[in-house]
Amino acid sequence: MPTYLCHGFRWQRRSIRVYVVVQNLDDASPEWIIPVKSAQCILESFYNLFDFLPYRNRSRSRSQSRGRQHRDQTPPPPLPNTRSSPTGGRNGRNGTAGAGGHFPDEISAQDWSIVKVLEEYDPLNLDEVSRPYAYVADYVVRVDLSAGIAEEMKRYEDRQQQLQQQTSTNDNEAAPMTGATSDETGQRLAGKKPSRKAGGGWLEKLRDQLQRGEDICWYVVVNGDEARDW
Repeated sequence: MPTYLCHGFRWQRRSIRVYVVVQNLDDASPEWIIPVKSAQCILESFYNLFDFLPYRNRSRSRSQSRGRQHRDQTPPPPLPNTRSSPTGGRNGRNGTAGAGGHFPDEISAQDWSIVKVLEEYDPLNLDEVSRPYAYVADYVVRVDLSAGIAEEMKRYEDRQQQLQQQTSTNDNEAAPMTGATSDETGQRLAGKKPSRKAGGGWLEKLRDQLQRGEDICWYVVVNGDEARDW
């Protein structure tokens, strides 16, 4: 039962269904978006539609996605999307750990994209086939035994500061968020107004395109049915 710590926003199921129909995404499965073929279809549609999204992997370009013209840009620093136990936690579905101790799963298949999509599900809940929402994230860590929440948040914020420095001459287009902190909910709870300067970072812009009004914050996502084929 994979568990993930992620930073992003909830994408409501109704919005997913509408998006898949309007964009005519034949390979996408709106009720369960994380199978490899479905996730790739949806993520590539993001890059086709939203030119503010940076690529994580320089080997992929918009020229590879429906003929979109490639736009040169400096890729962001490496971002871990899985983290295995140093003492050998549970293996992935194929029983072996991948390179560097990373476990193969649907999220690792999205490694080429800086945007990730996730699903949560409780197989003991027979009243629903999928949750009312999925997740769109810019930071995902798989938790096999434990994870330091403060440590991961600091790692994310350090990376964000590095991105802002790298892109200060490029309109901050590769920065996920703007301001000293990227947790809008946390800022509100602390009595602070979420920072939104220069139109916001790319994650804010993506949220406004997919699910305007949804908070960007940290979530723990548990998926008890990752092997679903539809």
